[in-house]
Amino acid sequence: MLEGLTKKLNSFIEPLRKNQRKNMMSFDLLYQLSYMSVIAAGGVPRAQIFERAAKLPCTAADYFNRIELASKRLKYDYAQACRLVGESAEDESIKALLLRFSSSLISGEPEAEFLAREAEAQADNYDNEYGRNLEAMKMWTDAYVSLILSAVLVIIIGIVSTMIWRIETGLIIAMAFIAIMTTATGVWLIYVVSPKETMVLSWAGSREQQIARRLLRYTLPLAVIFGLGLLILKINMGWALLAAAALVFPVGFVMTADDQKVTRRDSEVGTFLRSLGGVCAALGTTVNSALNRLDLDSINNLRVAVKALRTRLVAGIKSRLCWSRFIDETGSELTNRSVGMFYDAIDMGGSAGAAGYQASLYASKIALLRARRKTVAGPFRWLCIAMHGSVVVLLIFVSEVIMAFAGMVSQAQQSLPRVSGAPSMGSLTSFNLSGLEVMHSLVIPLVLIFTVANAIAPMLADGGSKFKIFFNLGVTAAISGLSIVVLPTVAKALFLSAEM
Repeated sequence: MLEGLTKKLNSFIEPLRKNQRKNMMSFDLLYQLSYMSVIAAGGVPRAQIFERAAKLPCTAADYFNRIELASKRLKYDYAQACRLVGESAEDESIKALLLRFSSSLISGEPEAEFLAREAEAQADNYDNEYGRNLEAMKMWTDAYVSLILSAVLVIIIGIVSTMIWRIETGLIIAMAFIAIMTTATGVWLIYVVSPKETMVLSWAGSREQQIARRLLRYTLPLAVIFGLGLLILKINMGWALLAAAALVFPVGFVMTADDQKVTRRDSEVGTFLRSLGGVCAALGTTVNSALNRLDLDSINNLRVAVKALRTRLVAGIKSRLCWSRFIDETGSELTNRSVGMFYDAIDMGGSAGAAGYQASLYASKIALLRARRKTVAGPFRWLCIAMHGSVVVLLIFVSEVIMAFAGMVSQAQQSLPRVSGAPSMGSLTSFNLSGLEVMHSLVIPLVLIFTVANAIAPMLADGGSKFKIFFNLGVTAAISGLSIVVLPTVAKALFLSAEM
């Protein structure tokens, strides 16, 4: 039984993994070609180029791993192996690349020239694709706001309609379902159109990432237990949301601060590698010696990490360990990839000047594209938070005001003397109290859905660490919790002041 459940779960997860690999192919293929062109420029033998390419931590490396296996185990030459793997590849871009690579190898063209040309072409393709995704994301972020406002409008119309006529319970639930599906569609659209890329390390590298992992280890279970405990004790949902927001917000705050630092470091890593490679080529010295000659005043955000790197190298620690620690301190996947191709090219005897220049082109291209993404995602986050505050306040306040008014109508109806033959007050007002109670009971679940959706959408648009969702969730949950706690009291106070 357990094996059957595991197979069903794997059958559900595997298509998601394939879709994720397909979405990341363009980003990873640019890295794959850039890396191979950098090490090939150093005159590395063909076998080592494919061997290193097969070990890269990206989706495109799977195909080069198949080429390596076909060459080593089936004794194909690399041209035949590229054609064999290319013809069976599902992705059209990788299929065309491998077939072109096969033709190039058969014709005798040097690998360095072919890979440099393909890397440049892929950089242009990725630039165009990224720009199209940003334009689509810009339109759909505006559409997301419209969808959320439309969903809230549907609910408010349902609440007000209960004052006019007796609405069936099924129709009320249908209105709530429409609002939920509209919100889910908006989040899904943001996920589909947003560029797919890896911005931070998959492990906790920088100090902020390590702090966030430690905080998450304790605060997330505590938030869940504390929130469930408040619900079991039947305490107001608003207090549970405020407590959860207070517990998860520090994690999101730390990761948001780390994201800003990673963005600033990424903008300088290309300049650093280009300068380091240029100093090595100009003086004809090693990278370790060039670091001592490098003017660190020209580096702002990477200055502390570069100084620590230089200190470790001078102390005699192994170079690979020093550079690995440098990557950890930056916390950036872009630094990991660009520094990795720079170090590997030098380690295999390549020119430091050429390696630094090629690696800097890759790093600068990605950093500039991400800067364009920030101009779209940054305002969208604060727009979502402002919109969430307005729609939650409007939804809760309108429902509480109408419920308070319905309570007054019910009390007035009960206080009137019953006269036989006279029409009741309910027949005069057509107030659907039962339908209003159903709609009012759905307000809190809808608020919770809006709270989560308006935290996920900005995170998807911005990219980066998934832990940044806790910053958005802390803010939206605090707004929702405060509204649930305060607004019912305000609504009742309005009618009390009217009675006085």
